[in-house]
Amino acid sequence: MASIMKRGNTYSVRYNYKDHAGKPCKGWETFKTKAEAQERKITVEKELLDGTFLVPDAMTVEEMLYKWIPIQSSKHKWSPKTYTQSVAMVQNLIVPYIGKRKVQDLRTYDIEQFYATLSQTPCGQYVHGEKQELTENQKKRLLSSTSIHEVHTLLKTAFSYAVDWDLIHKSPTPREAPKVNTEERTIWDERTMLAALQTIENPALHLAVHLSMILSLREGEILGLQPGDLDFDAADGRGAITVNKAMQRANKEALSKIDPSQIYHTFPDRREGSKSSLILKKTKTKKSNRVLYMTKPLKEELLAWLDKMKQDEQNAPEKYCNCGQLFRLPDGLPIAPDVLTKWYRQWRAEHPEFEKIVFHGLRHSSATYQLLQSGGDFKSVQGNTGHATATVLMDTYAHTQDKPRLELTEKIEADFYTQDVAGAKPQEPPENKMPAATKITGKMILEAIRQMDAEERRELERQQKQIEKEESKFHDQISQLSQQMADSVDDEKTALLKARIEELQKQLAAVAEQKDKIVELQNGKAGNVYVISNIGSFGEGVFKIGMTRRLEPMDRVNELGSASVPFPFDVHSMIFSDDAVSLETKLHHILNDQRVNKVNLRKEFFRVSLDDLEKLVGEIAPTADFKRTVLAEQYRQSLSISHVAENPDASEEEDDEEDEV
Repeated sequence: MASIMKRGNTYSVRYNYKDHAGKPCKGWETFKTKAEAQERKITVEKELLDGTFLVPDAMTVEEMLYKWIPIQSSKHKWSPKTYTQSVAMVQNLIVPYIGKRKVQDLRTYDIEQFYATLSQTPCGQYVHGEKQELTENQKKRLLSSTSIHEVHTLLKTAFSYAVDWDLIHKSPTPREAPKVNTEERTIWDERTMLAALQTIENPALHLAVHLSMILSLREGEILGLQPGDLDFDAADGRGAITVNKAMQRANKEALSKIDPSQIYHTFPDRREGSKSSLILKKTKTKKSNRVLYMTKPLKEELLAWLDKMKQDEQNAPEKYCNCGQLFRLPDGLPIAPDVLTKWYRQWRAEHPEFEKIVFHGLRHSSATYQLLQSGGDFKSVQGNTGHATATVLMDTYAHTQDKPRLELTEKIEADFYTQDVAGAKPQEPPENKMPAATKITGKMILEAIRQMDAEERRELERQQKQIEKEESKFHDQISQLSQQMADSVDDEKTALLKARIEELQKQLAAVAEQKDKIVELQNGKAGNVYVISNIGSFGEGVFKIGMTRRLEPMDRVNELGSASVPFPFDVHSMIFSDDAVSLETKLHHILNDQRVNKVNLRKEFFRVSLDDLEKLVGEIAPTADFKRTVLAEQYRQSLSISHVAENPDASEEEDDEEDEV
């Protein structure tokens, strides 16, 4: 079935096989040694016998992908947007780097190296497959981890087809996808949403934002609505909206390639020679087809908007062109997504007082608000948002908010410690398991499980993400230099590369140490216990004793002083401890009788003399510094200004006395 032939200093394995069409072919592979040739001969004969022989094929990655795209888009009924994005990904992120490689020659290592190259590639390096000249600033903006993950997903699917086509036995894509460094999206709370809505003067933008905030609608779904989708009598007069279409601007080439059943209507071009068209299409998923219920203010605004459209048509009937959409320009033509986005960005530029979020961020904010209002009823909220599964909603849109967590703690406080256990027989502890002297009260437990301040947690998470980015950059640079060192044949260059790698490893160790510290602060008990006062706000003899896990503990003190009190706090002591929770609990327990608020134990204010507090800190933390001085600068300056304002004559007399001297 196979034979070995020696040709000069090499050995060739010759064999016969049939190609995909059944045509007889001859195979010829050359090796440097006879042992290698014999090993390959045995392998080929075995593969030919059991039918696992891989027919040689010169198909490149580029050819394979362009063969796969039409099949995949037709099979899964891609939208125009998905088709355009997939083709662009192949043209600009895959073909320029591995497009000419033979599919059968690719190994997992090659794909890993390809991902590493992409991680150092600037955005927009290729457009329509053509390499672009970038400025220095443009070169600094590298492809995101999300883009690289999307490339991996596309290749994984495409190579699975290559396996089905008997091009390869096994997909070369790595088992683990590239890591995505996701950051929690910025959202608005309900107060910010309402405040923002009240500042929008453009009636069309106001209605679109209102719909997104209340009903969690996507931009395309909002613009895809038609008057017939509104039923003001449904749900006993509450009113309902049927969502079953979406508006999108699509590339005309993509429209010619996809299943036409995905498109309901194509609007006439407003510009001759346009390469894109405005379309009405099916919604993103089957779950996106849904019925939503109106609030009373939203219902009133929709009715007013319909009246406005009638008035627009009556004002200029000869020029009015009714497009059939709910959202129309004064001439009756549809409001396109890019127009709505432009209006939203203009409003956002005029109102910098609101945290910057994209239009889609309104949907995120709405979904989060609905989850809070529903008590975490994911299925109900999923019905409103139109996500394919509740898991997608939970992972993507459920932003962390601290209000419900605090309310949960208050419920635990109210219910757990007030149980009637008088008639219950206490359970005997296992022998020798707990010392008899151990006494733990409910108040001590409550203090110990008090939640970390929400702002502290967010700040630590932000710092951790920033450090992880730095860590990733160091790893990538070390990996590249290690590869260069392995390929180098110049001893001097190798030595320089080695020195640079060692330097980067030292810097990486420092970054890792800082990251470990943050993780310790997040998950452990380490932190700083602070003793502060504010005589301008609370009077003398009142001190706040709290705990912070922040890397810069003064940030927490400054934050407390800038929140809802008129004057900043004075710091008397800042005590670092590897178990700050226990230290704070101990101080609170000793001073429990001197609490100012004896009902809400989260209010950490105590009425105690400065001498007693200094003595207590000295006993518990002998090495801690304690400052007796109460500066209260702004408070004392305010008193001085008030005194001068109330006694102007006294001020003049003091000036006269100074002049005489």
